[in-house]
Amino acid sequence: MNIKKPEPTAHEDDWHEYAKQGCDRLLCELLPYLMENFDYSERWVKRILHPGHGRTVKAETAKYDLYFRLFPHPKTIWPRDTLVIARINFKEQRKGHGRKLLTMLVDLSAEIGYDKIAIETTTSEASARFAERFGFQPINKGDDWIGSITDVRDALEQAA
Repeated sequence: MNIKKPEPTAHEDDWHEYAKQGCDRLLCELLPYLMENFDYSERWVKRILHPGHGRTVKAETAKYDLYFRLFPHPKTIWPRDTLVIARINFKEQRKGHGRKLLTMLVDLSAEIGYDKIAIETTTSEASARFAERFGFQPINKGDDWIGSITDVRDALEQAA
């Protein structure tokens, strides 16, 4: 990324610009990931990848529905240095798509600058088991999950 990570107390505009650049970088990595894992052409994947509001990335097709937020505002439940997976849904379940996605996100963390990954609002037992299996800890009465990059990386290595 081209700019230095702002201090936690930096102005919101600085965080917004940093998050925008992080989303641009995430888009660059998500494009080949989706093409490789879901057999879509580059033209199609580019059409369905959407950066929004400078802090979000969305990708939705018949095969997946993904929505990410980078560096949430401090008034949310999430720490500032977090990548929030607001939606993670794959049509084909138990095929390793979630593990591969988490691996990519962990690998990008140092470059983009987030120290934690969160999964927002798990609505099923399967989602909660997924989060727990990959090193996330429940918060907010178990509706949401958060994990440090170290914990998620360790759990991914154990699951391999």
